[in-house]
Amino acid sequence: MKLFCTALLIGGCSLAAQAQLNVAYHQSNLPFVGLSYDFGRFHPELRVGTDAFTSDLNPELTLNYKFVNQQDFYVYAGVGGRTNTLSGGVVPLGIVAFPFASRRVGFHTEVALLGLGDYGTVLRGSWGIKFNLGNAEKKAASPVQP
Repeated sequence: MKLFCTALLIGGCSLAAQAQLNVAYHQSNLPFVGLSYDFGRFHPELRVGTDAFTSDLNPELTLNYKFVNQQDFYVYAGVGGRTNTLSGGVVPLGIVAFPFASRRVGFHTEVALLGLGDYGTVLRGSWGIKFNLGNAEKKAASPVQP
């Protein structure tokens, strides 16, 4: 058991050393702010609605995967869930572009299917800005090798 705990601690620390915290704002008719944490190609994101009463923040949780990961942009898709209004599944597809070498600020656009369930489905389109709060210069992705 001690060996397992030690391996888990070392693995978790090395993963945390490679991870990067991000904050994003998405503007649309259903605007939201997101907090994500990059683990290589995976980036789970917690999203809450803005321009709403606190009782109607519509939290979402998505697990996104960067299937194109280049130096100055990446394309992602994911799956997740949402509560309150349009509760049910969430399927986002988006692109983030980094116009500056530091990769600290990026611009994104996304389309997502919301409310996959019993209450109807909505196609949400959004655009916005993303801030990398980690050491983005060292974490810049290398081009994908075929």
